[in-house]
Amino acid sequence: MNNVIPFHYDGQPVRFSSDGWIDASSAAKRFGKEPTAWLRTIETVEYVSALAEALFGKGVSETDLEKLRLMDSRGKQAKAFTLELAKSTGLAVTKAGRGGGTWLHPKLAVAFARWLDVRFAVWCDLHIDALLRGELTEKQRFDQACKRLDDGKKVASQNGRGLAIWKRQKPPLEREVEYRREQLQMILGFDDEQHLKCNPL
Repeated sequence: MNNVIPFHYDGQPVRFSSDGWIDASSAAKRFGKEPTAWLRTIETVEYVSALAEALFGKGVSETDLEKLRLMDSRGKQAKAFTLELAKSTGLAVTKAGRGGGTWLHPKLAVAFARWLDVRFAVWCDLHIDALLRGELTEKQRFDQACKRLDDGKKVASQNGRGLAIWKRQKPPLEREVEYRREQLQMILGFDDEQHLKCNPL
């Protein structure tokens, strides 16, 4: 995932990557649900498979889908198998640790959000669209500024000479990141409580 951008829905942050992936774990938690419960349904696996086929030319095999249909959908084995099939498409990613959880592809995010709440789904659709359409140039500048800042931190940690160079480079890089953040916030229409973070997942 690229840089994390927290939008606010009803006063609580919902995390997206700058390329539109949604942190499904934190989004589902606010509605008292788990993203794996959605990913484990046969209907979801069929939808994810069809989407993967449309996007990448390959979805879940018909053999695996038929095997899944013949299983008891409430059984442990079926639940594990449906989750495995959904993740195999590359449209759902599970990460452990800081910034972890289940992340869903932007083309899958609205279908997932609709399962949570229809108003939340509309809100997600609008915000993902804002991330992926006309604001792309400013978003790219923000990502580049974040990358330069992160690269500078890596150089600084390598040796003392790098630290001396970093001390000179850090203030203008931080100013550029802040400037790009303000530009992106104006374009996307954030309120004062909303912010962007450079930290990658």
